[in-house]
This record gives sequence, C-alpha cells and structure tokens, in this order.
Amino acid sequence: MWRFLILLMAICHRSKAQLQYVLPLTPIPHGPHGHYTHAEAHAESHAQSQAQSQLQDILVPQEFEVQQPITPRKITADELVEEEWREFKLAFNKIYPTVEIEQLRREIFIDNRAKIARFNQEFSRGNQNFVQRMNGFGDMLVHEFNSNLNGFNRSSAQVQQSVDADTPSTFIPSANVPFPEHVDWRKVGAVSPVKSQHTCAGCWAYAAAGALEGQHFRKTGKLVEVSVQNLLDCTRPYGNEGCEGGLMDPAFQYVKENNGVDDHGSYPYEGRENKCRFKRENTVATATGFVDIASGDEKGLQIAVATIGPITAAIDASLDSLQFYSDGVYYDPKCGNKPEDMNHAVLIVGYGVEPNGQKYWLVKNSYGPEWGIKGYIKMARDAGNHCGIAIQASYPLV
Repeated sequence: MWRFLILLMAICHRSKAQLQYVLPLTPIPHGPHGHYTHAEAHAESHAQSQAQSQLQDILVPQEFEVQQPITPRKITADELVEEEWREFKLAFNKIYPTVEIEQLRREIFIDNRAKIARFNQEFSRGNQNFVQRMNGFGDMLVHEFNSNLNGFNRSSAQVQQSVDADTPSTFIPSANVPFPEHVDWRKVGAVSPVKSQHTCAGCWAYAAAGALEGQHFRKTGKLVEVSVQNLLDCTRPYGNEGCEGGLMDPAFQYVKENNGVDDHGSYPYEGRENKCRFKRENTVATATGFVDIASGDEKGLQIAVATIGPITAAIDASLDSLQFYSDGVYYDPKCGNKPEDMNHAVLIVGYGVEPNGQKYWLVKNSYGPEWGIKGYIKMARDAGNHCGIAIQASYPLV
C-alpha cells in the first residue's frame, strides 16, 4: 500500500513535461510493410530502458528508506502492578500521611489484587456464582473493613433496653395474596440514590433513613432524602452509638417521639457523630411506630418487601468475598446466619430470579456507588436464610 501511495504522490507532483520526457511517444515504424527496421527496434528498446530508469528515479528517490516497525517493549509484572496502584490511588483519592504507611497499604492492595484474581478464576471455572473487582476498600484488611463500616450493633445492652421502651408490632403476612416474581422499588421512585458511609460505622442510620424514605413515598407519592446525620447525632438517648454502631428500630423510635426527622439537604452527612442539631422547620418525614418481621422467616420477608416497600435488614458482612463483590448472586457458605453473626445493616428494595433460576434479594448498601452493582448487591434468597438476612428485618409506620 505504501508503495502505491508514493507512486501516486510522485505522479501527481510531476509536470506534464517530465512525464512526456520520461514516457516519450512510441515512434512510428518506417520499415517495409510497417515493420521496424533493426536499427529502429534497437533504438526503441534503448529509449524504453532509459524511460523506465528515469521513472524509477523520479517516483522512488534513492535516498528513501523503508522504516522498520518498532516492536513495543513488553510491560513487566512489577510495572503493571505499579500502574494499577497509581490508578487505584487516583480513582479513590488515596493520600497517605507517610511513605511507610503508603508502602503498607500498597502491600495490602497487592495481596487483595491477587485474591480477587484467584476468586475470578474460580468463577470462570464455574465454581462461584458472582465476580469480584477492585474497589475503594482495596487497601484495607478485612478486619479493618469490618470495624470501619459494619456497625449493626445488636449485642449492645443499651440498645436492647431502648427497644423495650416501645414494643414493636410483628408483621403478619396476608394469607393467599399473590405477589409478583420480581419486585424492584427503584422502578417506581421509592428509593433515593446510593450514598457512602465512608469510615463511619453508621450503616444502621442509612438503612433506617432508606426505610423512612420508602414509606413516606408510599404514603405521599413524594420521594424525600432523610438526614442520616440527624439519626447519627440524635439517637444516643435511644441506645444507638453513632459511628460506633446502632440499630434501626431505636432510630424509628426516635423519629416517632421527636415528631420527625430533618432532610438531607439541611442536615448533610459529615461522616462522624456530632451534637444533635435537629430543626423542626426542616422536618421531611415522621413515624408512628415500627414493625418487625418474624425472625428467620424469608417467606414473610418476601411478602413484606412485595406489599409494604423497602425493608431494613441485618446481615453478616464480615467476609472479604463481600468486601470486593462486583456482580452476580452473592453466596458464600462461610457467611453466618445466627443472630450473633449480624454486623451490618442494609435496605432490601426488591427481589427476583436470575435467568438460570437463582433467587436473590435486591439489596441497597451504603458503601458508595463504586461498590457492587452501582452500590447494590444481589444476595441469595431461599438459601437457608443466607447471611442471616431475615434475622432482624423491620420497617417504620408513617
């Protein structure tokens, strides 16, 4: 192709006179019967040879050299890791106070990167139901991940005492009422955008806020954003412990007794507990009580999600398989399903069935939109109360 382009360019830039000089008109034969004489034939052959030589000089200059393609240097494994580390820090705005701490976090990142690669190899072999990917928790050990983000504090004696102050109702599923195979409360506008709790273990406040938003939407047709910070700051008297953990029912109790909770815009999230700054004029939602789903009853939980709306739940989120969850139906046989295993609060916004028949809960998390399926996770449903999702589920009355 390049030879053709060079020829074409040269021809276009040569004058008509040059081409006529290089390619002279064929002489008319003068011999008997219109044939060339021997001398004429020799002269013509010599002229054509000269013309071809001159054309070659014009179209392909002697000083032109063909450039050999440059073979790119192969990137080493160490260079690839270093590039991914730079991209990780940039993507998640990671800044470390000292060189030593950065080196430690880099080593954790490399180890997590290898774990994710091994896990996804198992997925490709058909041995896993879901895939993993690197996310903003890639420089954390799993125990750091748990202590910083998972704050469902069921064992707190103060919290349990506060719940007794107002005995909740128990959800009674409607008998013989058909409900759909798939439910997604996002599709009707009952769910606010996914947010990140950062390193404050205030998952319980996010779950409670989401349930209040869902019930307010069902009652009014209007979606509001409840202030998570309001719940973090103001529910210690009800047994919750701010960024150190809490429960959803005491948060509902607070909203009931306080006659409301502020909106997110006027009382934004700060990522740490502060003094209570509730302002009556900024109230966007109220509650009259709360209802618990019978512990361990997945069928009752399914009916509640289908007929009531988004429901809060507690799960075991202590495994690194969940730390780097990306897509698919989450199932890990090591996930606990006993009350003492529960350490994280979430919001169930629907359920469904995958094309391959896998049943799942559609769960809104508070790890940020970069985690999971844009902040959501599909958790195995009807799989022996997997991860304890039906152990402590509830919703507010509004």
